[in-house]
Amino acid sequence: MAARKSPWLLLGLLVAGCATRPDPTAQFMDQLLAMLPGSYDNLAQARGSPEHAPLRLVIAPVQALLVGDHVFYVQEMAADNPQRVLAQYLYQVNEVQGREMAVASQADFAEPLRWRNGQSNRDLFHALLPQDLRPRAGCDLLFKRDGAGFAAALTGSCRGSAADTGEALRVEQRITLDADGIAMFEQRRDAAGRLTYGEEADPWYRFARRADAPW
Repeated sequence: MAARKSPWLLLGLLVAGCATRPDPTAQFMDQLLAMLPGSYDNLAQARGSPEHAPLRLVIAPVQALLVGDHVFYVQEMAADNPQRVLAQYLYQVNEVQGREMAVASQADFAEPLRWRNGQSNRDLFHALLPQDLRPRAGCDLLFKRDGAGFAAALTGSCRGSAADTGEALRVEQRITLDADGIAMFEQRRDAAGRLTYGEEADPWYRFARRADAPW
């Protein structure tokens, strides 16, 4: 006759199995947080598409504990002149509890020059405070799995303003991300639906991952 297993032993084996089973949400976050940062350029796209300016893009992980646990500094530059900075902003990434999803909140800087080229001096962000930022209300990006990578789209009604007139603009953004690079879509339209920013025919900027990220 086969010996009966103790119910306590069975319970212990069940608990051990649960303890070693990977948490899908944690796995999702670990993979996204590892894949998002990088040094990128769209030189291959710009050579074949004159309407797309050649750009450099850096997404640098930074420690800004008073802002969030997972914070990334983003800087866009002209590919032929890295000192010509075109955009600076911040992503703060948070998991969606119990789901294989994450939300990236976006924020601009109150004093952009103070944080310029922060990818080369990441310790600078230890001093970053919430009041140093201008959150982009309604512009959270929801990341989900997309094949071997990730895709993100806006979760709300994102609004911006025209630099010259201050006119309110409707913003549409999307992102795709994988091991080879990141592609970004952004268009802005006025109240009449006229395009004021971004390309009409091909709004995507396709950035290939470079090997020169210093982290």
